[in-house]
Amino acid sequence: MHSQPLPTITAALKFMVPMDEKPQVFMSVNQAEVNKRTGEFHIVELTIADARACDDPPELDREGFALVTAPTAMSDFYDEAQITGIYYPECIKLLKAQTGAREVHIFDHTLRVQDTAKREKHGTRLPVPIAHNDYTEHSAPQRVRDLLEREKAEAFLSGRFAMVNVWRSFGDSAELFPLAAADGRTVPQHDFIAVDIVYHDRTGEIYQNAYTEGQRWYYFSNMTRDEAMLLKCFDTARDGRTRYTAHTGFENPNAPEGTPPRESIEVRTLLSFG
Repeated sequence: MHSQPLPTITAALKFMVPMDEKPQVFMSVNQAEVNKRTGEFHIVELTIADARACDDPPELDREGFALVTAPTAMSDFYDEAQITGIYYPECIKLLKAQTGAREVHIFDHTLRVQDTAKREKHGTRLPVPIAHNDYTEHSAPQRVRDLLEREKAEAFLSGRFAMVNVWRSFGDSAELFPLAAADGRTVPQHDFIAVDIVYHDRTGEIYQNAYTEGQRWYYFSNMTRDEAMLLKCFDTARDGRTRYTAHTGFENPNAPEGTPPRESIEVRTLLSFG
C-alpha cells in the first residue's frame, strides 16, 4: 500500500479470547447504557497506521474499507426526518457510484456519541471499543429474509449481495475515539468468532475478533464531516476479495488536550449486484 513507512500511532485495542461456549452480547434497551457481554477479552497494544498517507489508498474489495469524499446537505444529524429524507438518499447515491451496485437498500442507522449529556438527551449509543464485524455467514442472509419481502429477498439472495456500512463523523472531531479497521487480507477466518447478539425481540449473530500476529490495522486521521468511511461487513463473493472487515473504535492517546468527544453515524445497507 505504501513504499515508505506510514505515520502511525500506538494504541490499545480490545480483542476476544476464543472460548468453547458461544459468547453473547445483550443489547441494552436504553441505548445510552453499556451493553453486557459474556466471554473474556484482552488488550493488545498495536501500531495503527494512518491510511490517509497510503500511495495506494485502501479499497472496499481489497482491504475491506475505503475513505471517500462525500459532502452532505445535512444540517442536524439528530433530526431523524433529515436522516431518512436527506442522508439516506445521499448514501444510496454514494454507494451505487462507489460499488456499481444495482440496488441499495438501507435498513437502519446508529448514532454513537461519547458525550454523556448528549447521549442521554438523544438516546444514542456509545462507540464500540471491541474488534468485531457486524454480520456472519449465518446472520447476513437471515437479515435479508428478515428485512425484505419474500420475493425481493429471494432476488437478493439469488445473486451476489453485500452489506456495507457508511460511517461518518459529524461532530467537531473524530480524533478522540476514531475508527480503526483491519486489512481483511491479514485477518484469518479463525480470528472471527461467532457471537449471539440478543435484543429484546430477536437474536442475531455477529463476529467478535481474536488477535493473531500479522493483522494490520489502519485508521484515517482527522476525518472531516464531508468524508465517509465505507466498511464491508459481508459479501457473498468468494473470488478472493475481502468479504468482511474487523473494526473497532479506539482511544487515541495522541489526541490533543481538549479534543471534543466523538459524534458519529453509521448507516447499514444491503447491496445487490444482480
